[in-house]
Amino acid sequence: MIINLAWKNIWRNKTRSFVIIGAIALGLFSGTYLSALMTGWVMDTVNADIKINLSHVQIHDSTFLQNSDIGAFFNKTAVEQQFASSNINGKMTCRLKLNGMLASANNAVGVTAKGIFKDTEMTVSDIATQIPDSFGVFLPDDARMPVVISEKTAEKLKVRLKSKIVFTFSDIHGNMQSLAFRVSGIFHTSNGLFDEANVFVRYNDIFPVTGLPDEAVHEAAVLLPDIETCALDFPKIKDLYPQLKVQDWKELNPMLSMSLQWTNLMSVIIISIFLFALTFGIINTMLMAVLERTRELGMLGAIGMSKRKIFSMIMLETVFLTFVGSIIGIILAVALLLPSLQNGLDLTPLIGNDFEDFGGFSSIVYPILNVEMILEIIGLVILAGILSAIYPARKALKLKALDAIRV
Repeated sequence: MIINLAWKNIWRNKTRSFVIIGAIALGLFSGTYLSALMTGWVMDTVNADIKINLSHVQIHDSTFLQNSDIGAFFNKTAVEQQFASSNINGKMTCRLKLNGMLASANNAVGVTAKGIFKDTEMTVSDIATQIPDSFGVFLPDDARMPVVISEKTAEKLKVRLKSKIVFTFSDIHGNMQSLAFRVSGIFHTSNGLFDEANVFVRYNDIFPVTGLPDEAVHEAAVLLPDIETCALDFPKIKDLYPQLKVQDWKELNPMLSMSLQWTNLMSVIIISIFLFALTFGIINTMLMAVLERTRELGMLGAIGMSKRKIFSMIMLETVFLTFVGSIIGIILAVALLLPSLQNGLDLTPLIGNDFEDFGGFSSIVYPILNVEMILEIIGLVILAGILSAIYPARKALKLKALDAIRV
């Protein structure tokens, strides 16, 4: 009876009810939409950096990360065999990493040349897919001394496809070595810092002049199915190589990890701010409803309705208003987000590509909606409704039946 009565009461003044429901729906729509965009933006950045730059796990000699010493290497076969003998579901590739100068006839830039094994690299990294169709191919097998550089590096060196460039570095004995390459591909990622710092060559092209022993590499990268799997398998990988430095993507890029950790919290904070602002409107609306119904509430008390039931009725009216408004807001947000879940939302007209220079924030955002977030939103709405109803409900309890009837 109390539930039916509360539901009917909120529609007695349709205009007021629709206004408050509309305000709640608009607030929840904005909060849900912004939360989905923010979550998608951060997750896209994390996944892109993992698939192009970090991988889920990287393995180095313990001294390599300090100064990228060419002599801080380990044996490729030994590391791969240990990984293959484990039950870890992942892909591994090994690389040389050589710091030096890349020069053309017009300019020179400092870069890290990654000497890679093409077949295994393409199972771990998506860098090959970042080369547009008209910008060459990724280290073709039939090419002599190919190199893949970024669009930014090409602009600085003023080179194009098939241009000749020279990479100069110091070998393990301290002697300067120079190798001539031809540009076979030009890539572009959403991480401008990565693009400026890295070029890719074949391991077998650059290894002979390094002075390193056979099968020496500086880095092993492991790609696992997803972030959740990484959290489970990282300790196992670390145990496989106690003599080496094993780091997951969180250690390799703490700022990116912190951004991901803050995403869910920030979503809750955004929704909470909207609800906090709406709470005052809800309190005002329900307080007006109570004061306008003073005589009615007094009559209900006079005929025997307990204060507990009157309190429950006012509480339910508020909860119904907030719940209906939140459902409408979430439905609107989902309807507007659905087209961009697969195709993404292009923010280039608003922000250009400026965020790429800050480490991988793409201008195309793929929003993320998940059940957990929606349940959190609904929970917050119900909580806000309950808290908003307390004062108007207590005000109703203070009404004396005889005095209210005389009004």
